[in-house]
Amino acid sequence: MTDEKRNPAGIRVRKPLEITYSANCPPIQARIEDISETGFFLDNTNALHVDSELDYVIELPDESGPTRIEGKGRVVWIQPTVGAGVEFLDLGQEDRETI
Repeated sequence: MTDEKRNPAGIRVRKPLEITYSANCPPIQARIEDISETGFFLDNTNALHVDSELDYVIELPDESGPTRIEGKGRVVWIQPTVGAGVEFLDLGQEDRETI
């Protein structure tokens, strides 16, 4: 695993969530193991590379129905055969508060 730069004050929520993402490929469905206002851990063994960008769609559970969050992320670290740490690149304040 490469060095990870997380916001020490950031709260990570360990909750499996479904994600659909694309990194110069057809959309792939995968799972997020944890999420914070700065990024998420993508539980996926598909070939991703540090600094590669991806488009994502995440549906967060909500009392009134799922809240859809979509945007761009960047892979900041990889743990082979396990997954990748992805940081949000364009997460709006409203989505940040929802998370």
